[in-house]
Amino acid sequence: MLKITAITALIMVVGGVLTYRLGLLPFNIAFYGFGIGLIVCALLALTSSAMVFRRMARKEALGPVLMITVATVAPVLIVLMTVGASGFKAPAIHDITTDTYDPPLFSFAQEYRKPGENSLDYGGKDLASLQTAAYPDIKTVYLPVTQEQGMTIVRAVIDSLGWQVLGEDVENGQIEAVDRTPVMGFADDVVIRVRPLNDAVLIDLRSVSRVGVSDLGANAKRIKRFVKEIKAQY
Repeated sequence: MLKITAITALIMVVGGVLTYRLGLLPFNIAFYGFGIGLIVCALLALTSSAMVFRRMARKEALGPVLMITVATVAPVLIVLMTVGASGFKAPAIHDITTDTYDPPLFSFAQEYRKPGENSLDYGGKDLASLQTAAYPDIKTVYLPVTQEQGMTIVRAVIDSLGWQVLGEDVENGQIEAVDRTPVMGFADDVVIRVRPLNDAVLIDLRSVSRVGVSDLGANAKRIKRFVKEIKAQY
């Protein structure tokens, strides 16, 4: 019974990932199956782990119990390592920006979004307050370079991170791209704005998930990683 349950749970986890990535099932159904499978895996991992320790204490053969433990622990650990402790504490928001007063606006991403997916309209003061409380360190990047140099740096970082460019507005200093989360492959749209200020530029980012209410901290991590790469490039 334990083995059959473990196999079923693993099929639900893997199936949820593949069916969403391949576009075979919509987000809600695929993620629901993935989530249920992951919860069952966690419960089985605890149960089988206890059985392993009990059998070891009694010097009994472990049999298939050890294999079940390893198989069910693996997907749980992958998710925990990907999301991290901070991700599970993240507020239920999916729109993060370095400029909450004047967030960059999207021009190209909307045509890639399907009906029913999250809006690209900014949530205003309420969203800004939640973000500021959770991520006070996410701020505009200042670089003492020209706008052209700033755009070159931004393009280089986008390439190094492997993001797919959706469009570029050279005149207004904006580039839009899409990045995908590691496990489920959720698409998150990003807009980067490079504005001149005297002899320097202000670089602002905004990252918005296409699906889901909470991003488990993914958009904030993406922006922090981008900023770190910008500073490394400069």
